[in-house]
Amino acid sequence: MAPMNRVQTTSAICVVEPARVSVSPEAAVVSFSCATDPAILESSLSGGGYDRFSIFACDPVEVFIAGPGECPFRALARCIDRYPVVRKTHPEVPFAGGWIGFFLYEAGLTVERLQPTTVQDVALPPARFCLYDAVAVFDHSADQWWLSAVDWPAPLADARPTVDTRLTALRRRLEAAGADPLPELSPPTSSPCVANMSRGDYLAKVERAKQYIEAGDIYQVNISQRFTTRTHATATDVYRSLRSVTPSSHAAFLRWDDTAILSASPELFLDLRAGHVVTRPIKGTRPRIGDRAVDLRARRELQDSPKDRAELTMIVDLLRNDLGRVCSYGRVRVVDAGSIEEHPTVFHRVATIEGELAPGRTWLDLLLATFPGGSITGTPKIRAMQIIDELEPTARGVYCGSIGWIGLDGSMSLNIAIRTMVQVRDRVHVYAGGAIVADSTPEGEYDETLTKAAGMLRALGCASPAAASALNKAVMG
Repeated sequence: MAPMNRVQTTSAICVVEPARVSVSPEAAVVSFSCATDPAILESSLSGGGYDRFSIFACDPVEVFIAGPGECPFRALARCIDRYPVVRKTHPEVPFAGGWIGFFLYEAGLTVERLQPTTVQDVALPPARFCLYDAVAVFDHSADQWWLSAVDWPAPLADARPTVDTRLTALRRRLEAAGADPLPELSPPTSSPCVANMSRGDYLAKVERAKQYIEAGDIYQVNISQRFTTRTHATATDVYRSLRSVTPSSHAAFLRWDDTAILSASPELFLDLRAGHVVTRPIKGTRPRIGDRAVDLRARRELQDSPKDRAELTMIVDLLRNDLGRVCSYGRVRVVDAGSIEEHPTVFHRVATIEGELAPGRTWLDLLLATFPGGSITGTPKIRAMQIIDELEPTARGVYCGSIGWIGLDGSMSLNIAIRTMVQVRDRVHVYAGGAIVADSTPEGEYDETLTKAAGMLRALGCASPAAASALNKAVMG
């Protein structure tokens, strides 16, 4: 459907109905990932909190691509404003139709009027979002599928299939996915990976970051590196392998043309529903190896680490200030200053901060006040972003940006795009980083990036980065 001018009707209805189908989320991944412009936002966990639902969509109404030089947040808001507000008829299902996509990390530079100097060698737009008016939603807690479709008012309704037609198409896709045998997944194999900087270069950059801390420029900054490999596996197979190796609470699969974004992020950046805002920053990581005694020691070490606790406290303060710019006075609170969470390959320390948007504020105001997330920049944020631009050789792209949805009802849910890969044809880029503070050791920070990359590289069939000598020697050309 071609982009519409602003319509006069101010609201539409989202029709939600249960789907009595027996199909696994993985089978739905296979089916939807091969459709036109697929978008999958998946929780592979079954808790009842922020990781309860998975969303599957394809065949969008419209594709928004931010142009160079414009603010992608404001440009997307103008595009969204052409469509009516949607009223949900089922309050429990979170997504009532709307936009699914990503913002690059560098999109945040436009807000602060910072000019990037890093090499941008992976061709991605500053933001890309697709409008979906029919989605399948899986509730992990209830083991229940739901189908959702927007009942557009005229004149939009005239350009779209009926609600019944779109719901029937979703149901048939799920039924077919459940009826067909799930394709056997052979673990992908990839060439040895190479890094965008040598081990020595990374250690030197950590030392430089510590000098900035000692000089009083910053208190904390995130420094990342990138590993690149080649694979003959499809994006669907790589994502299936990724979700098997490292299931996560805020995973994502987006594909178009010859490009795919594959995320196993465990971090919620922003969740906005009915004016209520939640952010859950992560700071502090320890590896899990599957040995109960060793893992228990690692968990206790993270729990007792003053360094990791201090890192998270700094970011909690930063995010409280960011939220305070758009939330009602006195309505921002730290619900949890830092708990240890178990993930398949690592332990993380995670905090939870909540707030209530001030009257008249919207998702756009919230993003302009908080993007990019403080957990992947540092504090003070603007100076940390300048130092990141100075020290990192290549643009982060979608890594440390955000992936998620913005609903036509004004709600929003975005992850922090860590544990995230970009596949362009046969080349896959894997990113990992860590927070540098005054008592960081360069070797420890380097090892932490390898720990964070390990699950992704295992999913690709690469050697463990800790064991791959290529990571210590190879530099991307």
